[in-house]
Amino acid sequence: MAPRTIDAAVVQKNSLRVDELLSKLVSLEEQLASLKLQRKVRSSSPHHHQRSRSRSKSRRRYNPQGRYCFYHFRFGKKCLPGRKFRLFVKDRETGCQFLVDSGADVSILPWTKTKGECQASQYKLYAANGTEIPTYGLKILTLDLGLRRPFQWPFIIAKVERGIIGADFLQKFQLLIDLHNRKLIDGVTNLSIKGEVATIQENNDLSTVNRASKYFNLLKLYPDLTKPNLVNRVVKHEVKHHILTTGQPVYSKARQLAPDKLKLAKQEFQFMLFNDIIRPSKSQWASPLHLVNKKDGTLRPCGDYRRLNAQTIPDRYPIPRIEDFNHILKDKKYFPR
Repeated sequence: MAPRTIDAAVVQKNSLRVDELLSKLVSLEEQLASLKLQRKVRSSSPHHHQRSRSRSKSRRRYNPQGRYCFYHFRFGKKCLPGRKFRLFVKDRETGCQFLVDSGADVSILPWTKTKGECQASQYKLYAANGTEIPTYGLKILTLDLGLRRPFQWPFIIAKVERGIIGADFLQKFQLLIDLHNRKLIDGVTNLSIKGEVATIQENNDLSTVNRASKYFNLLKLYPDLTKPNLVNRVVKHEVKHHILTTGQPVYSKARQLAPDKLKLAKQEFQFMLFNDIIRPSKSQWASPLHLVNKKDGTLRPCGDYRRLNAQTIPDRYPIPRIEDFNHILKDKKYFPR
C-alpha cells in the first residue's frame, strides 16, 4: 500500500507543474500576439521607415586600420581649425583697433596706417609657421586707451592686417589681460577698460626669431640679442663717465621750429624722458638740436655737439695696432660686437 500512495503524490505534483507551464505558455502567446499587432500598426503608418538595427558594414571600409571613429575619419578634414579668443582695444585718439596679444614679442603697426611710402628695413619678424614678415622701420605712438594716462611706445611698422599690442608693451606699462571679463587692467592704477573679445583663426604670435631655427631655444634664453633696441637698458656697473673741458661753457640759443618739426621734437623728448634715456638738468652748457631726414622720409632728432667737442680735453692713449694682435685672431670663428 505504501508504494501506491507515493505514486499518487508524484502524479499530483507533476500535474500542478504542467498546469503552471501551460498558463505561462498562454501568457507568452498573448504577449507575442500583442507585439505582432503593434508591429503591424507601425508598418502601416506613413511616417514609419524600417531600417536595420545591425551595425553598418560600410563604415569599416573607410577606416580599415581602426585608429579613428567613423565621424572623425569621415568628416575630420571638413572641420574648421581651432579658433582662439583674443581681446581687442581701441585707441580713442585715432580710432585704430589693436589686438592685445601676449604671445607677440613686439608691438606692431600695420603699414597701411602710415602716411607716405614705406621702405623695407633689414629687420625681419617671423610668424608662428616660420613665414618672414617684412618691416618698415619704427614709429612712436601715443595711445589713449581710456586708462587716464598716455601710453607712448615705439611700434614696428610691418606688413600685417591689424595692429598688435605685444608683450613688450604689456610688460613696460604693467597691463593685464582678463579675457573672462573682457577687460584690460592697468596694474599701476587698478583701472580697467572694456574691450571686445573675438575669435580669430590665424595665429598672430609674432617672434623676432624663426621658430624653425635650430638655435631658437638658445636665443630664447637671451631675448635682448634679437629684439630691437627700442628703449634704454640699464647696465649694472660701477664706472662713472666724466668729460673734462677747458674754458668757458658754450651754449646755443633756442631756435624756432616749424609746427610739424616741433611736434616731432617734443614727442621724441617725451619718449626719451619716459624711458630714462635722458633726464632734466640745469647746466650752463646747451647744444643745438637738428632734425635730419632719414631715407624713409621721416625725421630724426640729432644733437650738434661740435662746439662742446672743441672744449673737451681728449684722452690721449695709443690705439692698438692690428699687426700687434693679428696672430691672436688665427682660427677664430666668432667675434663679439
